[in-house]
Amino acid sequence: MPLVILMRHGQAENNVNRILVGRHIESHLTDYGRQQVEDTARYLQNVPIEKVYVSPVTRTVETAKIVSKILGISYEIDERLYEIELGKLVGMNYDDIIDKYGNLFLKFYAGTDSMLSNYGVESFTAVKRRIKDLMDEIKDTEHDKNVLMITHLDPIKAAISVLLDLKPEALFHWHIRNAALTILKHESKIYSLSGVNVMSMHRYLTE
Repeated sequence: MPLVILMRHGQAENNVNRILVGRHIESHLTDYGRQQVEDTARYLQNVPIEKVYVSPVTRTVETAKIVSKILGISYEIDERLYEIELGKLVGMNYDDIIDKYGNLFLKFYAGTDSMLSNYGVESFTAVKRRIKDLMDEIKDTEHDKNVLMITHLDPIKAAISVLLDLKPEALFHWHIRNAALTILKHESKIYSLSGVNVMSMHRYLTE
């Protein structure tokens, strides 16, 4: 059964500083983030990856370049894998937002807060829609290939949410590690979830 593998970008500067940089503020991989990506890419050498799709954001493209070099395969930019649009929240500290507005991130998954749309934040429903569109396209056009998609936290949660009827609280607390893999299988154009946060064993002990 072919695989569709979603990989989160490696640790970036914004992850360390807990800053929401969204799509357009550049945030580069840290040294540790590059090592995470190298470890995961070598793990992926055991899988014959035939197609790689990547979000256009700096930290995902830097991740893709490392993966591409190790696997010996080119990558293709696909805007459906973009980071969520964060509107006026861009540049703010994660903890400061919680202190000032309460848990907007839980409300994001629930889709219950009009303030988020007033701030120009993309809805989780919209994220799910574009991720599902790409997943459906892969089922139709790449149905016999192993495909890797390099993206961000919430697009990966959206892909999981397409398959599983998870409550907002479960989505909020389900952390997707940097440079970790979420593995889907597809058979007869039906997806199943085979793995979440798949990564080198030593990372489970240290992160």
